Parts: sequence; structure tokens; C-alpha cells
Amino acid sequence: MKQITLTLALVLLSIASVLVAQSNIDTTVPNKHAWGENVGWTNWRGEATPGQGVHVGSKVLSGFIWGENVGWINVGDGTPGGIDGRYANADGTDFGVNVGSDGSLSGYAWGENIGWINFGGGAMATPAQPARILCATPPGEPRARLTGYVWGENIGWINLSDTTPTKYVSLDAASTPVSCDMNMDGSLNGRDVQPFVDALLGGATWNAVCSGDLEPPPDGFLDLDDVTPFVNCLLTAP
Repeated sequence: MKQITLTLALVLLSIASVLVAQSNIDTTVPNKHAWGENVGWTNWRGEATPGQGVHVGSKVLSGFIWGENVGWINVGDGTPGGIDGRYANADGTDFGVNVGSDGSLSGYAWGENIGWINFGGGAMATPAQPARILCATPPGEPRARLTGYVWGENIGWINLSDTTPTKYVSLDAASTPVSCDMNMDGSLNGRDVQPFVDALLGGATWNAVCSGDLEPPPDGFLDLDDVTPFVNCLLTAP
């Protein structure tokens, strides 16, 4: 019986490792680390173990963060079972970090050595320091990046955008949304129209908002005010 249980566990573990997408965190040293006062630096790329880094998707995070002092932290298995393709976080069977259409992070990650980490914890701090994805700021910043704080009951705060020294977690170039490029194929053309319409009518994801929120100034939403700027963007594309 023990052998069967062990075999089943190994099978499930191997399936889970396949489901987790390849990390799309930037590979450069300053752009893949977050600082915890009580745990030190955490590495969100984890390339020492290929495939174990974090993948930032349209609606959820998946994969693992590596902490030299705390071990692996699981941000989700990439197969959410909750409403609208996000993790339910009702119990340990379907946990993980969700991404709102405004880029806000919520839900829970799990570390075997440190317990649960609340990605919505920063929003409840005083003053509020919510964890979220920034499209590509400040102006000229080449990557979408994470900012704010997450909270672990056993470890305290983890800062996703430490400024002393300047280290933060950012996405690689291929996963950073570009204005008007709604299908993220690297070109601005008619193929971007249908994804824009779908996002406008069906509930946009954070990366769709980053690409399609073009009204001046951007308001963080995809709505009818973005239609004309989007059309003009395509018409004037090189």
C-alpha cells in the first residue's frame, strides 16, 4: 500500500511539473529578485533548476520561487479550478496567486518551510502597499514589473520592488505587453483587432489592458474610450 501511495505521489508530481509553464521572469540579476527582511533574497527565475521559476500568465502565476534560506515557494500549479480561470484558494487543493485585470495580485503561495504567503496582504497594510503588475513604468522602462508587498505570517513582508539596492521582479521582453499588440505576436496589424474586441466585450486581462488602454491618460481599464486611440495606433503603425 505504501509503495502504491508513493508511486501515485510521484506520478502526480511529474504531471504537475509538466503543467507548469517555463518561467518568463527576466534573466538579468537585478530583475528577478525580491527582498524579505527575515528571509533574505528570493529568486523568481530559479534557473539553477530549469522549469522551476515563476511564470506570469494572463490570470494566474504558476511555478516556484527559490529562497536560499527558506527553500521553494509554490505560487500555483497552473491549473486553476476557480471561477473565470483563477485559483479558488478555498483550501489546499486549488491554491495559487491570481492576477486581476488591473494587474493586482491576490491569493496564496505555499512554502513547505514557511507556510502560507498572502499576496493580497500588501493592500491591507498601513499605508497600503498592494502587490501588482505594472505595465511598463516609469516611462522608458523596458519591462513589465512587479511592485508592492506580500505578507507571510511566519516571515513578515517580502518587497517585490526593493529600491536599496534597486532589485525587483520583472517579466522578460517577450512577455511584456506592447501598445496595440493585442495578440502579442510582435507586429501591429489587423490580427490585433479581434483580440481587442474580445477583451473589450469579455473582461480584459491585465496584459490586454496594458496593450489596449490607450486613451490619454490611461485609466487602467479597457473601454469605449480606447477604441479610437487603438484604431489610430494601428493606422499609424510602421
